[in-house]
Amino acid sequence: MKLESADWQALLPVFRETFKIWSPGLSQRDYLEYQFKQANHQWARRNLRHLTLCSAGKIVSSLKLSSIDLQVRGTTYKVGGIGAVYTQLASRHMGYASALMEATIELAKSEKFQGLLLFSDIDCGFYSRFGFEEIGAADLLIRLPILKGKPVFPPHIKVENDADMSIEIEGQQFDLHNEKFLGDHLDYTTRHYRRWLRRQPYGIERDRQYFSYKLMRETFLHNRSRLAWPALSMMTVKTKDNFVGYAITESAGGVLRILEIVAEKSVREAIWAAILIRSLNDKLMRIRAWEGLAADFAPVFKLKQLIKMTGLEEICPAGFKGQLNYYERTWGRGMLLSLDNELDELHMTAPCPLVELDHL
Repeated sequence: MKLESADWQALLPVFRETFKIWSPGLSQRDYLEYQFKQANHQWARRNLRHLTLCSAGKIVSSLKLSSIDLQVRGTTYKVGGIGAVYTQLASRHMGYASALMEATIELAKSEKFQGLLLFSDIDCGFYSRFGFEEIGAADLLIRLPILKGKPVFPPHIKVENDADMSIEIEGQQFDLHNEKFLGDHLDYTTRHYRRWLRRQPYGIERDRQYFSYKLMRETFLHNRSRLAWPALSMMTVKTKDNFVGYAITESAGGVLRILEIVAEKSVREAIWAAILIRSLNDKLMRIRAWEGLAADFAPVFKLKQLIKMTGLEEICPAGFKGQLNYYERTWGRGMLLSLDNELDELHMTAPCPLVELDHL
């Protein structure tokens, strides 16, 4: 069998099967349109291909291979992102998925990829057989205190409406604005992300089209899913008339999920304070994030210092210690296969700096 690229039309039998297990609340018609829009997005046309193995003229196993750039301490490496590994039901337990992975790894080597990255939703043991190492599988969880009545914040915290807030921290004023993440934000997020990435241990390089691709997917699900898929929100920060960072979040079922925070340390503290204030004001129960954001609380890894700094201890119950909790994800477990000696120890970086927006 030969590894081949397939277009959207050829993959229809695959999509009709994966609809039953991977459709995030979409009708079959919408799910097929969702796949079509992804395959034909400008970023995907340049960076994404579907690879297949066929037997007797039919696809038996398939996956997505993205071409992405990984920046590590100022050096860019060519890395492949693997996703949607799937074997047709009638072809299970015949070794096709293993053959597909082996062929994809050989293809990556021939095309001078320096590593392969994936996020596994199954037992990582399958991918470990091919040399993949786990790079992060923890979630950060903050359980919020239950407040009686509408919280009354200290005078230096002003929650003006559902969108605007101002906070003074150690004499510095921060103005924050929260709204739905839209295409108008793409230039802003791209510019700030690139500047921020240069100071990270490693991370995926993103251009405007990368952000556009991610936003297109989330917007489609928000508009079409029957699961009340939450819309992405963008929180921007301004100090002395300059915009200096952002956070991307989503909220559903009493939980605020942080996809990423991009800003300098002092501004990150203001963003975390704003997220905490907004969550308390909206009577949410939990805040969740991938482990990469835990570094903001090193070395004590507690919210207590931030709560004291912002004066929120005045409204939090006396017994609330701001403890950060961690648990292992059963899905989206990051794994990396190094094809270059320079990336051999990258999987040992902890906490893993990748965040949810990097999920392929």
